[in-house]
Amino acid sequence: MHKLACPKCHLPLRKEGKSYICENNHCFDIAKSQYINLLLNPDKSTNRPGDNKESLQCRKNFLNQKYYDVILNEVVSCILEHSHPSMQILDLGCGEGYYTYRLKQELPADTTLYGLDISKDGVMMASKYTKDIYWIVGNSKNIPLLDHSLDVITALFTVVNAQEIERCLKEDGYMVHVTANNKHLIEFKELIYDEVKVKSDEHIRLPFHTLKSYDFQKKIHLKNREDTLNLLKMTPHYYHIKKERRHVLDTLGEFDVTIDIRITIYQMS
Repeated sequence: MHKLACPKCHLPLRKEGKSYICENNHCFDIAKSQYINLLLNPDKSTNRPGDNKESLQCRKNFLNQKYYDVILNEVVSCILEHSHPSMQILDLGCGEGYYTYRLKQELPADTTLYGLDISKDGVMMASKYTKDIYWIVGNSKNIPLLDHSLDVITALFTVVNAQEIERCLKEDGYMVHVTANNKHLIEFKELIYDEVKVKSDEHIRLPFHTLKSYDFQKKIHLKNREDTLNLLKMTPHYYHIKKERRHVLDTLGEFDVTIDIRITIYQMS
């Protein structure tokens, strides 16, 4: 049973034909590829919010090479440690859907999975992976799911809203939060920036009980120029390259790069 909620009034949505409708008759059509757009105009900052098509395609191409499956495996392990039947799980900021799709493959078959992203282009791409996931265009500041309906929220390298996390999770629910440490992709940073700044992660820590928190670091070898460029282009670093530094792109081929992340499990109770 899904837990979709109207983004306007947060009442339950029911499926009627090719639409979802709430008791107040707010109606949202289901797209041909089976995703649902629950992003309201007031929740948009631009007409096409979120990552652009080029960045999303690079992300899809890179992730499908499985370089980042080491991160996925850590998230799956965290969820399975606290697994129980019929879990309701939201992957927040799902982008083009790779992680969400792979979670569906790795978790128990009775898990209900939602993938939400503000990028319509991203969700359209995600819906091509499988129809067994509720793919949603929506805003993390107005998550279109019922109050206290989720067992788990995953958030990998994405902005989250603490109030909405608390509203959507059950009292015993938890969140798996993956954030970048200072050495993450340090090799790219050293190529691009005149000075690599050390940033505090204080502002991305969430005001919940920390059940577990640990650092994960691994160096991976990118096998060719295409994979190297895809990884770079799916990060904000690519868009920060100064004109006088653009020549470094011509030098990229095989590349060793560092994964350096923190995985934090927050619990509501």
